[in-house]
Amino acid sequence: MGDDGMVVGWEASLGMGRVPLMRGRREGGWAVMGWEMKRRVLMLVVVGMVRVMAGDFPEPVDSERVGGVPLMGAEEAAAAWQVPAGCRVTVVASEPEVRNPIAMSWDGRGRLWVAENFTYAEPAVRFDERQRDRVVIFELGKDEGRAKGRKVFVDGLRRLTSVETGRGGVWLMCPPELLFVPDADGDDVPDGPPVTVLDGFTVAQGNYHNFANGLRWGPDGWLYGRCGHSCPGKPGVPGTPEGKRPGLEGGIWRYHPERKTVEVLAHGTTNPWGHDWDAHGEMFFINTVNGHLWHMIPGAHFLESFGTDPNPYVYERLDMHADHWHFDRGKGWQQSRDGKANELGGGHAHVGMMICQGSSWPEAMEGKLVTFNMHGRRVNVERLEREGSGYVGRHEPDVLLSGDPWFRGMDLSTGPDGAVYVIDWSDTGECHDHTGVHRNSGRIYRVGGERECGEVLNLPLGKADAEMVLRHANPWYERRWREQLRAGDVSEDWLRGKVSGSGPVVERLRALWALQALGKAGEDVLMPLLEAEDEHLRVWAVRLLSDGWPMDDIVGRREAGPGPGVALEEKLVRMAAGDASGLVRLALASVLQRLPAASRGKLAAALAGRAEDAGDHNLPAMVWYGLTPLVASDPETVADLAVGTRWERLTRWAARALMDRAENAPGALARLVSKVAAAGGGEERRRAVLEGLVEGSRGRRRVAKPEGWELLVRAAGAGEAEMVRRLESVFGEGVALEELRVLVKDGRAAMGARRQALASLNDARVGDLREICVSVLGVRELAGEAMRGLAASGDAAAGGEVLGKFRGFDAEGKAAALEMIGSRVEWSVALLEAVRAGKVPRGVVSSYHARQMAAHGDERLGKLLAEVWGEVRGRPEEKRKRLEALRGELTAERLAKGDAGRGKAVFRVHCGACHTLFGEGGKAGPELTGSGRRQLDYVLPNLVDPSGEVGADYRLVVVRMKDGRVLSGIPAARGEQTLTLRQITGDVTVERREIEKEEVAADSMMPEGLVEAMGVEGLVDLLRYVMGDGD
Repeated sequence: MGDDGMVVGWEASLGMGRVPLMRGRREGGWAVMGWEMKRRVLMLVVVGMVRVMAGDFPEPVDSERVGGVPLMGAEEAAAAWQVPAGCRVTVVASEPEVRNPIAMSWDGRGRLWVAENFTYAEPAVRFDERQRDRVVIFELGKDEGRAKGRKVFVDGLRRLTSVETGRGGVWLMCPPELLFVPDADGDDVPDGPPVTVLDGFTVAQGNYHNFANGLRWGPDGWLYGRCGHSCPGKPGVPGTPEGKRPGLEGGIWRYHPERKTVEVLAHGTTNPWGHDWDAHGEMFFINTVNGHLWHMIPGAHFLESFGTDPNPYVYERLDMHADHWHFDRGKGWQQSRDGKANELGGGHAHVGMMICQGSSWPEAMEGKLVTFNMHGRRVNVERLEREGSGYVGRHEPDVLLSGDPWFRGMDLSTGPDGAVYVIDWSDTGECHDHTGVHRNSGRIYRVGGERECGEVLNLPLGKADAEMVLRHANPWYERRWREQLRAGDVSEDWLRGKVSGSGPVVERLRALWALQALGKAGEDVLMPLLEAEDEHLRVWAVRLLSDGWPMDDIVGRREAGPGPGVALEEKLVRMAAGDASGLVRLALASVLQRLPAASRGKLAAALAGRAEDAGDHNLPAMVWYGLTPLVASDPETVADLAVGTRWERLTRWAARALMDRAENAPGALARLVSKVAAAGGGEERRRAVLEGLVEGSRGRRRVAKPEGWELLVRAAGAGEAEMVRRLESVFGEGVALEELRVLVKDGRAAMGARRQALASLNDARVGDLREICVSVLGVRELAGEAMRGLAASGDAAAGGEVLGKFRGFDAEGKAAALEMIGSRVEWSVALLEAVRAGKVPRGVVSSYHARQMAAHGDERLGKLLAEVWGEVRGRPEEKRKRLEALRGELTAERLAKGDAGRGKAVFRVHCGACHTLFGEGGKAGPELTGSGRRQLDYVLPNLVDPSGEVGADYRLVVVRMKDGRVLSGIPAARGEQTLTLRQITGDVTVERREIEKEEVAADSMMPEGLVEAMGVEGLVDLLRYVMGDGD
């Protein structure tokens, strides 16, 4: 009900929740409508007038707990910025004119469009359905003062993360949908209801803050967006069958409005939340947690914070393109090695990004990449340099620093006047808003400098501005001009002349992009550019020539569609073999994923023949990604490429893949082995093949020995003997197995060799495995591998053997024993009976192991577990109360009394097996060094309720084996024949054919009951250590 006594009468569903359409006078409850009112409502529906009336927009409600530092006034906060000499920060807008700004964009009239998000909420709520989101337009003045006009374009939205204007309307990212609001006449009144252009952008139940965002028009005419990998989805035009939708597991995607085509261009990373293009059209984006800067390479599989790639043949993913981190991974970002506070940049969370081009900031900033560092409340700077086939980001001093504790920068963008505009979410707490959301604050700042950045043109741009736009220092004008460009606005012949002329490269590229926007960049324009002197022109010729060809999805599946003609295909192969530019070769490597499978071998061979690229950051991986579909469709070509290339990584990946496919394509494996053996003189190549075969054999019991194996064995050197033994055990060679038995028991041999020999015997499941494993249970370094063998041996007495030695194991051995014993029902029962009898302390059995035992589903075991250990997972309400009680107890004064030295010991016992902090610890869980660990509301909820908010990659997987075992862990690798689980004690690999069932639990691998296990005093010490500097 509105303030004027009107109530909502009808509602319509527009893919974003139920949106009020019309109101009626209240009469004893709901409105009673006459025919005239119904007729008016129907008319509104027909013409699509769906905007919520101003009185209906729910007043934003703060859910944040009050306390701490109060909100600064906007002018005071602006004055508290540290900026470069000659720059000045002024306020464009502040609350209540703008609140919770999450994204911004520009239109051709120089107005700033801001997306306000009020529905995003704290983890317990996720999205507050009582709130609504909206888009607000700000008209800027000609001076540095506040905006002179503000209007609401559309409200009634939910989960709004981004806004972009152009192509006859406004584009809104409202996961799970991409919406388009038509406004063809540009009168700021929607011409109809929002249209769902794409759906399938999943919003995760756990890490929901990683959802789709970041709408921006690219130079190629596509609408680009981003998505975090914890919100995997399958975007597509509504009605598209599941099988025809590309998989989105984080990364960069794009949509072509005219073709109605969506592509996932790059896969991976954790949560990208900012991107931009440099003067040559190269796209860069920033990210959070596992690296902050990537060069966007179409077809790339980028490193994630955790999890496996859906493509089973992607064995290694590309790491970030910066040569540094913004926190000291060995200590803590507050304490740099030379004592200068904050020198490294402020932390792991990066939000918003732009490349300085034609701004009024100092000349030294031109071409630099800048991004907000959330925890550091600053702007980090990256110097982009060409290196190899791509770019590297070098660390530069931070350029801006906010003195406002509430500052939460979301995005920054150069405006038509050359100043940089900044939107500030303005809130306390860290990036997940565990403390709630302060919805009634928000700011827009203008950061202007003194540098001349070109003439400020009159807006909107007209036909006469084309020449000025192509050469203007500020790309703002070219981008908006290109976006509004229509047939007849500019002479196509004039543009062609610019492209083929001898002018500056940037002008030629802008003319080329304009032709692309008009749909006129055909082969007559692009083919000559393949011979252009400048590498960027050649790169864009390659990209645009292949722009309409279908692209592989994340698992290497390509829809049928056009590809190159014979002449173009041959030209691309010649360029791969002879072009001097690594950037051009990288573009060609991306094209591999757009070619029909039958056309990939020649181009891949030409690229892989360039010895100078063997150590390149990008090229070997990119070529391999393009070859992965051939592992199944043309493995012989893969074998030939593995032998013919000088790239050892490519050879190793190919050998591993062919080993994975040995049962399906034994001839290809034999071809590889025979060719390598016959080649002679190639020790590096032979070693790479053996390494790949060993990697592909992990967890495998038997693989048929390939033809030519004996020749390869005879060629192998002494340094390869261990790999040969390992492989011969998989191939069933009796002599090799006997040598492994001797090696395991040889106390004089290197411990690493003994452990590997035992692992090989475990995988081979030799008949005397139990005896071998029992004989080395007392060897500390071999105990874990011995227990893995005993667990797989099927011997009923093995559990008792281990349980009897339990007290003699060290902490690592006890953990491995619990992992083993919990894998079978009988052994679990024996363990719990020992706990009941006091022979084994109850405290050593964590909730992780209790969950593993409960997963058996055995009635007798379940009752015993409840009696001896207790409830496997606490009730949510109990956890909430416990969390609130601890918040009240853990005051700043109480935490200050903690002992960081004792806390480090607590960390090692309860956390260090899975988490890395200050350079120490395990890899099973997220690294904590650069996280928001300094804030109690980041750390405490995860300790009290570790399964309360679990990302998809950290959910526990329970694997039921056909032999009766139950294993649990997080998938670390998914091969075609094997599955590798990351457990607290290490990785374990099993063959898929031995798996009966695989289930994904809602739980985290992080055990519950940690607070109870360490006690409040231990918790205080732990927090003092975790929230400190590592001293």
